[in-house]
Amino acid sequence: MMATMRGLLVATVATVTTELARRAWMAQMTQITQMTQMTRIAMILSVFTILAAPACAIDFSVPESTVTEVATNPEYYDGTITIGTIGIAGTLVNISKDTRIVEGSHAINVDAKDRSLFLGFEDGDTVKMIGVFYHNRIDGDIFVPECVLHWPPTDSGTVAVAELTGNPSAYNGRKVVIFGNLTDVRESGMGYRMDIEEDGAHADVRFYGRTVLEAGTEVKVIGIFVGDTLYAETVAKRKTLPFGIKVPGFSGFSGLLAVGICALAFLMKRGRLRSSQP
Repeated sequence: MMATMRGLLVATVATVTTELARRAWMAQMTQITQMTQMTRIAMILSVFTILAAPACAIDFSVPESTVTEVATNPEYYDGTITIGTIGIAGTLVNISKDTRIVEGSHAINVDAKDRSLFLGFEDGDTVKMIGVFYHNRIDGDIFVPECVLHWPPTDSGTVAVAELTGNPSAYNGRKVVIFGNLTDVRESGMGYRMDIEEDGAHADVRFYGRTVLEAGTEVKVIGIFVGDTLYAETVAKRKTLPFGIKVPGFSGFSGLLAVGICALAFLMKRGRLRSSQP
């Protein structure tokens, strides 16, 4: 009898232990499943984040770090797996060979294979480079630029399209304004690629915003010229004054005011001339 009771007790304990183990295992599997689902969600969100970023767009507003900050903490700024695109401000040296950006005793090698990015720049220029820094590559630390900008920012104002495309080194890395006819607009990546024509000259424009403008529209484009392409901040329909008059650099009320002032000055000058006649 005692043996039977002992056997039942052992069996009961074994059953309870098995049930507890099963429940623990189920709880662990549920946790793993939830983690797997969260991982999948995170992966999906990361894909959407990548797709939502404008393809090939340059983020000109990225904050600038100093050469010293990057050179003394390269692991933090390494774009191989972590931080991505950054801005570096410093002095440009050795443009023709072994290009570097320096600050004091610190220097970072620059990948200068795309020579169009350096048009118009000279040794000793203060610049801001936007791109990716790579730490401990085969050839050491190196910065791969997407663009090179004059620093502090330089605004060249309104420029004729023929002047812009015919003399790119004078405007490379600078902010400009152009006017012209939107002869072509097409989707490119997450943005638009446009052709702006003025007096037979054409400018290649990339715009990473939203637009409903159609070919044949007279437009005003504000942006930064890089290499041979104008990266537009804004592309807007060009407003005209009454009778279709176009005043470069003016539109709307400011344009009317400018024309009014010019007309008033002309009339006053004409009145003085008449009064001076015998």
